[in-house]
Amino acid sequence: MEEKLLLAIDDYNNEMINMLQTLVNIDSNADCPEGINKVAHVIGEFLLELGFEVSYPEVPGVVTHIIAKRAGNAKNPKKIMIIGHMDTVFPKGTAEERPFSMDAEKAYGPGVLDMKSGITIALYTVKSLIETDLFENDITIFFSGDEEYAHQHSDAAKMYLDLAKDKDAVFNMETGADSGSVVLSRTGAYLPKIYVDGIAAHSGKDPQKGASAIRELVFKLADLYRFADTDDNISFNAGIIRGGVAANGIAAHAEMEGDFRFKTVEAGPKIQAALQEICEKTYVPRTTTKLDYNPQKAYIPMERTQKNEWLYEIVHAQGKKLGIEIAAIGVGAGSDSCFTSCAGAPTVCAMGARGELNHSSKEYIWLYSLTERAKLLALSILAVGHTKPYEN
Repeated sequence: MEEKLLLAIDDYNNEMINMLQTLVNIDSNADCPEGINKVAHVIGEFLLELGFEVSYPEVPGVVTHIIAKRAGNAKNPKKIMIIGHMDTVFPKGTAEERPFSMDAEKAYGPGVLDMKSGITIALYTVKSLIETDLFENDITIFFSGDEEYAHQHSDAAKMYLDLAKDKDAVFNMETGADSGSVVLSRTGAYLPKIYVDGIAAHSGKDPQKGASAIRELVFKLADLYRFADTDDNISFNAGIIRGGVAANGIAAHAEMEGDFRFKTVEAGPKIQAALQEICEKTYVPRTTTKLDYNPQKAYIPMERTQKNEWLYEIVHAQGKKLGIEIAAIGVGAGSDSCFTSCAGAPTVCAMGARGELNHSSKEYIWLYSLTERAKLLALSILAVGHTKPYEN
């Protein structure tokens, strides 16, 4: 049974490469919503031919998602969810400037690793299960169109939480590591922006008439760093700071774009409270501060739970069947696994192709890993179907 499935996946190798080329050569950054929509419909047409029910939730002119569902043929099917994202970090025009290419071992192009190879692997995994009459489990596929920007303009985060609530297993097709490891924990992320307005004045002639927005922001940044330094589960970085127009001018405006990372769900409310308190405080009279961030539009942590460990053990065992060792790691970057894990669904992340250097012009995948990871995913889905569901 399994041998037939693995051979079918090998037979799809060339088709997988062709699909990957098609997806990579479509720009799908946030500045190209029509490209995201096109990617969604390429995926949707593929899944419609396999008997999936397909829908395209969207924010018109902003982003398109895709949700596809198909019932399994087992008597008591498990509920499986496969997730990922269709958007990339590369601006419109990149696909034309640097299209899909490959050599004997690797493939390159914008989003080839993060994560159009993961999408390709998922598509041919379900196709292989269907073609070999092994589509036993109910499968829901949800690929979002705005993951790279933390779903700032859509309800995708809530959709992940809602869809994952009753699932027996969730596999995120996010970028895999060169080593082939999978991810069981990720940090949460808040991306606050702080705007300070003051009063402009000449710093030599009339300093008393001014109120420095930069000085006020500096005090606030010091508070934020001190707060983060007191908790091992929280880190803070002020990544972008702007303000002022001249060295001899007291700045009327200053702003900061920051990045909080946090390891535990309980750290999130602490950060929210600290941000509010620090931004409500005034150090420099006659300055005003505005805090801009939405904790509902952010990544919550994916903690290394017993449920996630349970699913990892299944994946690990399937890796051994294929002669590969699958390690489990934690990483600092967020992903949509944070939502499914928080919803209580056993989740393993980074089931996508092996490769490195995502978000760079040198991003690549190992071509052999397209079929390797499809086999790993297919065997894992089958194994979940034959395993007693996780119980506390």
